[in-house]
This record gives sequence, C-alpha cells and structure tokens, in this order.
Amino acid sequence: MFQIGIDMGGTFTDFIVTHEGDVRTVKIPSDKKRPIVTVINGLKQIADSYDLTLEEFLPQINRFVHGNTVAINALIQREGVKTALIATDGFRDALEIRRSKLDNQWDFFAPIPPVLVPRYLRYNLKERVDYSGKIIQELDQNNLEEIVAALHTEKVESVAVCLLFSFLNDAHEKFVKAFIEKSLPHVFVSLSSEVAPKLGEYERASTTVLNAYLTPLVSDYLSELKLILQAKGLFCNIQLVQNSGGLTDSSVAKQFGVKGLLSGPAAGSSGAQALARELSEPNLVLVDMGGTSFDVSLIKDHRIKVIPEAEVSGYPVNLPLIDINSVGIGGGSIASVDASGRLGVGPDSAEAFPGPACYDRGGKEPTITDAALILGFIKPNRFGGGSMELKREIAFQAIKEKVAVPLNIRVEEAALAIYQIAEAKMADAVHLMTVQKGYDPREFVLGAAGGASPLFAAKIAQDLGVKKVVIPAYGEVFCAQGMLQSRLKLDMVQSYLCSLTNVDIYEINEVLKQLTYHAQEQLIKQGVTSENIDYRFSFEMRYTDQHHQLSVSFTGGELDRKSIDYLICKFHLLHEKHYGYAEPSQECSLINIRLEAWEKELSSFFWVNSSAAIKPASTPIEHRKICWNRNLTFKEVPVYQSLNIKSGSEIIGPALIEKAYTTIFVTPNFKAHTDSNLNIILTKKEVNSN
Repeated sequence: MFQIGIDMGGTFTDFIVTHEGDVRTVKIPSDKKRPIVTVINGLKQIADSYDLTLEEFLPQINRFVHGNTVAINALIQREGVKTALIATDGFRDALEIRRSKLDNQWDFFAPIPPVLVPRYLRYNLKERVDYSGKIIQELDQNNLEEIVAALHTEKVESVAVCLLFSFLNDAHEKFVKAFIEKSLPHVFVSLSSEVAPKLGEYERASTTVLNAYLTPLVSDYLSELKLILQAKGLFCNIQLVQNSGGLTDSSVAKQFGVKGLLSGPAAGSSGAQALARELSEPNLVLVDMGGTSFDVSLIKDHRIKVIPEAEVSGYPVNLPLIDINSVGIGGGSIASVDASGRLGVGPDSAEAFPGPACYDRGGKEPTITDAALILGFIKPNRFGGGSMELKREIAFQAIKEKVAVPLNIRVEEAALAIYQIAEAKMADAVHLMTVQKGYDPREFVLGAAGGASPLFAAKIAQDLGVKKVVIPAYGEVFCAQGMLQSRLKLDMVQSYLCSLTNVDIYEINEVLKQLTYHAQEQLIKQGVTSENIDYRFSFEMRYTDQHHQLSVSFTGGELDRKSIDYLICKFHLLHEKHYGYAEPSQECSLINIRLEAWEKELSSFFWVNSSAAIKPASTPIEHRKICWNRNLTFKEVPVYQSLNIKSGSEIIGPALIEKAYTTIFVTPNFKAHTDSNLNIILTKKEVNSN
C-alpha cells in the first residue's frame, strides 16, 4: 500500500510517496486559482512513475496527508466569505478596539490590518453571563430573530458568535447556533466556545471571526477534493495538518479552518523532530526556504516548541501553534531598488506563475533564483531535475534593468548583492529564534530544508558560529515528508481562574477528567484506540498582579496538594529563567488548563537503506565557475551529484552538490559527506581556508 504526503506551497506543491521501502518525490508549480488541479496533476505523475493509471493508483493508498494554503491565501488576500459577528450587547466593537498595544511602541503610523467584519455586520445580542458562568440576563429571543432576519437580508455566508464568558457557560452560544442553523441552513456558524474557549475577549473574538471567515472556503475545497478523489477510487480518509503540527481528519478540519493556517511549516517541524532523533541531536534549528518564504523553527531537547497563541497576518490567533518565524525570502523573492537608491529583496514574490524572469513565463522582475543563476550556483539545464530549462540571458537582462543600471554597477555585482542581502535576512531570522530567545545557536545543528536554503545554509552557519549543517535526504519536499511523520493530535483548552493557594482540588480534577474524556472521544472517532493515546497537561500560570502567563507542563492524571506545590515551584523557576527574577512570596494564579492528546509514536518507516543507491566513487561530474566573494572573481569548483557521493568520503569546499530539486553550496570553510541515510552533512573545517 502507498502512503502519500502533499504540501501545497505558495510556489511549488510537493509530493512524497512511500511504498514497501521505496520513496519517490514530485514537485510541480502551484496553481493558486486551481489548487485541486495541482493535486490531481501531481498524483498522476506519481501514478505514472509506477506504471499505473490514477484510477489504479488511488485505491492502493492507505494514508493520505495534506497541507494546503487555501486558508492562509484567503487571509493574506482578504478573500474570505462574507462574515457577520454576534456579540454580547455593548461589545460588538471589541474587534475594532483591539488591545492598547503596538508591536513597535515607537511607530504610531504602523499599518493595522483591516477589520474582517465591517461594523454594519456586527450585531449586539441582549444576554449576559458573568465571570463565574452564571446567567444574569436571559437571551432575548426576539432580539435574536431580528438579527437573523438582518443576516438573511445581507446575504451573510458565515457568522461568528462570541459572547462574554461563554468559555464558562456556552448555553447561549449553543442556542444561537441552533437557531441560525434552523433558520439559515446554508450559513456556517462558528462559536467562540468551540474554537477558543479561553479568557481574552478580543483574542477569542478575532480567532472565532477568522474561523468563520475562512472555514467555508476550506470546507468547499476539501469536499470537492474528496468527491473527485473518491470518484477515482480513493478509499482512505484525507488527513490535514494543524498549526500545532498534529493531524486531524478532514471532517474536523471542515469545521475549524483556522487551525490549518500554517499547516505546511508546522509539518516541517514534525519532520525536524524526527530528523533530530535520527541524528541523535537533541537541538536542531530548521530553516526551510521555498519559493516564497523562509521559515525557522526550533527543536530543543528533542521537543517542538508550541506556543499558546500568536499573530498571523496581524490577527491574533488564540490557538496553539508551533513557534515559527517566517520572513518573506524565497527563491522567487523580488529584488528592487527604491527611490532612495536602496536595494531590497522580498517580501514580494514572483511565485510560480509567472515566476522568476529566468523561467521565461512572462516574469520581468529579478529574483533570488535569477541571481543564483547568474552567479553560477544553478545549471540552466538541470533545474528541477532537468524538467525546466532556465534562460540565463533573460535573468541577466532583468537584473541589469531593475538593479544594475539604477545602482550603476555590473550585473554580476548586482546578483551578488541580491544573494548577500537574502543571506543576511536569513541569518537575522535564525538569530531571532535563537539568541533573542535565550538560546546559543552554536549549541544547535542547522537543518536546511526546502529547495533554496541549501545554497545559503553554510553561509548562515558561518555567520552564527554553527559547526554542523544537515541537508535531509528528502529536504526538497521536507514539509511533505514531515506530514507522514506527524500523528493525529488534539489540543484542548479550558480557562479556569483561581488562586493555587486555595484551589478546589476536587473541582480542578473534574475539569481534567472532562478534558481527557472529550479528547479521547474525539480521537477514537478518528480511528485511534484508547490504549494508543498519550496525554500531557499544561497549566498557564502567572503571579496574581501580572498580565502575562507561563506554561508549566504536568504529565500526571490527577492533582493533589503535593503536585500543586510542585507546579508552583516549577513556575517560580521558569519565571526566573524567562525574566531573570522570581517572587516565591507572591501568590500564583491559574488561568488556563491545556491538554495535548495524541496518537502514540508511529514506527519509523521513512529512512531508506542507501547501500544500493550510492555509487562506488565520489567523483565530480564537472567543474563550474561560480562567484561568492566580494571581489567578484569567478572561481572554478567541482560539482558532484548527490547520489554519486560514496558514504564516508569527504568533499572539501568550495564545491557544489546537485540534487534533483536543489543545489548545496559547500563553502570554503566547510566539508561535506553523506551518511548512511542519504543525509548530506556539512561540518566546519578545523582550519579555515580562503
């Protein structure tokens, strides 16, 4: 049987398939306007490689994991469905008031993302629940009927419902949902008590609105994809990657589109965790550069860092997400000179259509790919495994017109400047995820995934003092690989406000039991047996007079006074680590209880025995002139094919190693070898050479 992972990126869609130890990969340009056509075309290419028709191939798939960009593209382009918001009377403007804080407190003119629900579609509902969950004003049904009539008149497609303290008592929200679904059956309803049942009115409203705004699009995409694939013979369920790196069934994803906003990069972190275990390296920083973005995530002590909330495109998402720093630097990032004569690279991207100028598809703007071609890093007739012929003369002309002439420099100098600016931005992004968060990058291995990052990885490592770089065997499709290494997972949260000094132990244990029961129930529905589920609780705590909280993990099933004292002690230690001080005399408060429930570890099936694939000698296939130094001299370096590198033999930089969809630049400061699993390892030379 076949197992397949599909990662739909902004520029390319990556496919990886495993079958009885055989692993095959495909990359095809993403068609944002026709994403399903992109998926079908990739599946056909894989089927052809096995001499099967699509109808013969699909019934033999027993695991189908997908990460798509439908939600994030719709959010970035502001192309979600027409959405309304129902809030407690007097609170409909919380969505626009936001919080009284700025990302940059000195920039009063920083752009604020537009409110996704205009004021005329934000409705006040007469009802009230207090801070303890007690109903102090019954829901006014006549008022609700008036709102529903207005929704019908406005032809609203989706409704977000965010009522005060619904995370403690969801009776009113559930009544509203049932009433709308009965009156307007074609309107999608998103409840804050289902999407993000936790403290924080604005963040909860923002997350619920995002879910309402995006989910109908995700649901339509998944329904159509499933219908088409089932008609052609697919029997297994389609699994989707969530922001937290875990998988969920498509039936769940069709209700919570906001949980899959960052599915591709999140899957990459799962792959990085598996890679770190394989290499016996507890600390790994993953950099993944595709055509549009450069994503950085950390594995610390073999664990992925999941944060309780974040901002996506400027909107708070009050859901667990893998901590990822993403910058607009990719192979298709456009280089331009502004009015002041300053050269910039990204974040705008040429994407796959029309793509970089050298693609010869009508693109006129110079990109990082064009610069790499001019510098000699890319062979024009071997790009994409030989599937595409790049046009050097078109890249040369684009850089000349848009960069070299405005700056009054040579084209080669302009190309090198583009390369160096891109590398500097990448190093800064890694610095932000390590040094600025208290980690020493020299204690990490650098994992370079994606089609473009291996060209820059050794330079980034050199800038940050990293001594070891790993290019994974299937790094060009690493996020797709990570999807097959992910497990079904459920993240649940419940706000529970109390002082830990006077906590009701029986009551809090009842909350833990209920969370566990609901998590188990949902995972069993997705095919996981109760014996195959692991659980981990996290308690979000703070000093009573604080506004920020820290998450303290707990692996037990029940709390007693001793374990509560342990949590308090652990919180003090964590606070000192994060902020440089602790106040043991201060009272600690519990804010939220989180539960992670996931399918137990899958057996590793991914790594291949490379003995049959590796050739008996490590000889270069050619020598090529490339430029990487500021003196703009082109030096001749050996070029190797990755599969021709004998395991254990060393390649001394400077050199290039070519793979089907990427090229690895071994700088003069590094040497390279291939391990037994076809990973390419770059290590720093003991003595630097020029």
